[in-house]
Amino acid sequence: MQMKYIKYVAALGLSLALVSCGGGGGNTGTPSGSPAATASSPAAVVVPASFVFTLDKSSISNGEGDIALLTVTVLDASRNVMADVPVNVSVDSGFYTPITPKTDAKGQVTGNISIGTDKSNRTIGATISVVGLATSTASLSVIGSQIALTPVSSTPRPGAKVDLAIKATDGNGAGVPNAEIVLGGSLGFTQSIRTDAGGNATATLAAAPSTVGTYTVTAAGLGVDTTRDVQVVTATGGIPEAVGVISSASLAISPNTIPPNTVGSTTNRAALRAVFQTATNQAIPNVRVRFEIVPPLLGSGEQVSTADNVIYSDVSGVAVADYIAGTRTSPTSGVTVRICYGLTDASIANGACPNPVTQTLTVTGQPLSVTLGDNNLLQKGGNSLTYIKLLDVAVADSSGNAVPNALISASVDISDYGKGLYASARRWCPNEDTNRNGFLDTGEDNDHNGVLTPRKADVILSFVGSNTTAANGRATIQVEYPQNVATWLTYSVRVTTNVVGSEGTDQKSYVTSFIEGDDANGSFLTPPYGVNDCSTKN
Repeated sequence: MQMKYIKYVAALGLSLALVSCGGGGGNTGTPSGSPAATASSPAAVVVPASFVFTLDKSSISNGEGDIALLTVTVLDASRNVMADVPVNVSVDSGFYTPITPKTDAKGQVTGNISIGTDKSNRTIGATISVVGLATSTASLSVIGSQIALTPVSSTPRPGAKVDLAIKATDGNGAGVPNAEIVLGGSLGFTQSIRTDAGGNATATLAAAPSTVGTYTVTAAGLGVDTTRDVQVVTATGGIPEAVGVISSASLAISPNTIPPNTVGSTTNRAALRAVFQTATNQAIPNVRVRFEIVPPLLGSGEQVSTADNVIYSDVSGVAVADYIAGTRTSPTSGVTVRICYGLTDASIANGACPNPVTQTLTVTGQPLSVTLGDNNLLQKGGNSLTYIKLLDVAVADSSGNAVPNALISASVDISDYGKGLYASARRWCPNEDTNRNGFLDTGEDNDHNGVLTPRKADVILSFVGSNTTAANGRATIQVEYPQNVATWLTYSVRVTTNVVGSEGTDQKSYVTSFIEGDDANGSFLTPPYGVNDCSTKN
């Protein structure tokens, strides 16, 4: 369970002055038969005295889509919640998206905080203000960015050239483009460099130090500081052997589906990450690692960024490289990458691979076309309480070839609901939840019945099987609704898919319908949303 962080903000002061004035002299009593004289006073004005706020999480990942919900509750001097009070929230970075601009019946205002376009690790400050009260600030951490440094060669000779591969990633392991990385350290790198579209950069040091020893490379960017040790050695000296029993050796590939590159380009890459640990999950540094593509190869320019060099796991037991796609596509999971590793140089010398670990990925054409299709059939759901409509999603690349393993996102939105008698002309009313947040906000209850009409759950969507396309590039989704709302709702279905940034979208609109013959005695013959106009309940 995530902890909520609460802060109480008291009013600086609240003064209510009630002044009543009595009449002058001359009349010593009330005449018989006349009503008693009464004095009237203006009603006390209740103003906000304090507010409290909560965040539903203390940090958010800088991977796509993570948000934190901010809730502000406004109280009067008796600590009663206050409705219809404006609350202003401003953030010093990222985005704040208000859900309600004024407090609701519970005295609450809510809104979402997201990272915006800045993927750096940092703290977002959200300043909350209510008229007449001191401001307060909610703090939210943004986490997830990492910078990996891979020197090639891992053990340069004195005076030799050193290439440094740099990889900047977010909390999902995706590359962060256009990130400024400032290099430093005793090895000699001093430049500032920016990552490409895949989060990669390469820096070159013309000559390593002339003295044998251990040197450092530092990298600062995205709110992260990273240090990597590099040993400059002679031909007869090297990095100490790895110590420990490797109980866990893993290889991860992210993403596992990438498009091919154009001739001469190396932009489209998949990050390769090997991790070595003991039985007690302790990192093992200095493990010798070689990343390889297992035959048969695709050719046409595919490569591993470290070529055939042996690299060494760092103090976290991690060794990294990139698979760089060529110009050809592959079958599903048609590329196999492996790591060959050992505790000593001799254990993997001359191409030996005593302890292989493999993973696969797919090089696929971009899904430039997505189609949503259907037929004229309906099914009845469980216990014959619902109707189900099946929909087909097809994904193809620019050549019209089916794209397998494409991740599908789907959503359903109710646009209008009907009122009136079944056999009469319908009055179509717009969905009262204008911002689609699921809450009854000020000004949304058009028919004054105290709830949102229609309910979001009146039409639901789900996948039939997997939410990724099969080998034929197709997936199936279903829309389901209770039989009593048949003919009374209009809705739209939207599907989206993407592979490494290329997105396709399709959307279609429907009316909830029924199976032929059910109109004799179907439950939808009774209007589910009433018969009056859109501004009158029932």
